[in-house]
Amino acid sequence: MERLRSLRLGLVLDIRSASEARDFPNTAVQEVCADVRQLNVGTDVKARGTFWDVLAQDCSPASVQALVHKIYRAIPVAVAPALSVYFDHVAGHPAPTLIHCTAGKDRTGVAVALLLEILGVTRDSIVADYLATQQTISGDKIESGARKFAEIAGRILPDESLRMLAGVRADFLEQSYAWIERKHLSTEAFLRMNAGLTEERLEAMRGALLEPTAHSEKAML
Repeated sequence: MERLRSLRLGLVLDIRSASEARDFPNTAVQEVCADVRQLNVGTDVKARGTFWDVLAQDCSPASVQALVHKIYRAIPVAVAPALSVYFDHVAGHPAPTLIHCTAGKDRTGVAVALLLEILGVTRDSIVADYLATQQTISGDKIESGARKFAEIAGRILPDESLRMLAGVRADFLEQSYAWIERKHLSTEAFLRMNAGLTEERLEAMRGALLEPTAHSEKAML
């Protein structure tokens, strides 16, 4: 809580589904930020529904990989409304923003990757940042996830399937990028069409989030 207060957050984007937010109220961030938006983004490996129906029939590693890949191809469109809210916020008053879902790796991972992409961060650095999430996934989290997955799927998942559901892999994020580039050619074009990104909003983001390099400072002089 002390860390959250120190950030002086101006906006919290809660990109969990409505049912996730209802079952686990976001009381911590509500104490430190007056502007908390719940965007009801339900595309996640922990969302109940068709995903679990398929998993109950076949939880083999190949089936799980195909399912997770399908989810990552759907996530960009699912998180676009949240990014539109973020662009508005940065353009108006660029106070720090917290973006989170439940696991903090899938919906949040893709949303942050798209933001970094349009800021000019290299793809290798974005993937490395995304993969760093694995360092925060403890054995306790995996065990807890295993129990939950077994309960919902009605069977114990193979270890490899569990690792895919509980962790992150470069090929997951690549699915999001591949879908965007196939449908829209670039992340910027996708966000212009689906999240209200404009040149003015992009410049506001760059001004708020980027620091000048020594080279750019010299050029300005």
